[in-house]
Amino acid sequence: MKSLFIFLVFMTPVLLSAQINKTGYDEVKDQEILIGECNQEGLRSPGFSEWFDTEYASYEVNDVQFNPNYKIPFDSVYVFLGTWCSDSQREVPRFCKIMDNEYFAGTYVRYFALDGNKHTDAIDTKEFYVDYVPTFIFYYKGNELCRIIEAPKLSLEEDIMDLLSRIQP
Repeated sequence: MKSLFIFLVFMTPVLLSAQINKTGYDEVKDQEILIGECNQEGLRSPGFSEWFDTEYASYEVNDVQFNPNYKIPFDSVYVFLGTWCSDSQREVPRFCKIMDNEYFAGTYVRYFALDGNKHTDAIDTKEFYVDYVPTFIFYYKGNELCRIIEAPKLSLEEDIMDLLSRIQP
């Protein structure tokens, strides 16, 4: 019994990591895509790193927008993207760079790569009403606060700060 427990302790991370950053061929988009839950490591992998790394490196985060008096109430942010989508290729690396800023330290972000039909086997996209990618959904205590769909109105930083200004105590 003890050996089974030890086996499970060591194998659980391996089994869980096998479910992240999966690639597959999308017949709708006629290309190799990321599908399912992913992270920056997957977005920086061959086939995706060219657009991800280029946009991430060239984007200048406008941290002047970040108000140090605001509390960050996000429990989590869900990002639905398509590695085949030009809007995702532009906005997701920018969003990653913004979330990498110390201002957002501790914000839990989950990324879900969708196929050309905007589906994935990792999560039910119909439950989240995802019609366009990228879609950024901000949550607090399990409730949706706001979403940014396809492109921000002003900039990602300004749209996020606008959301924060409206929900400050």
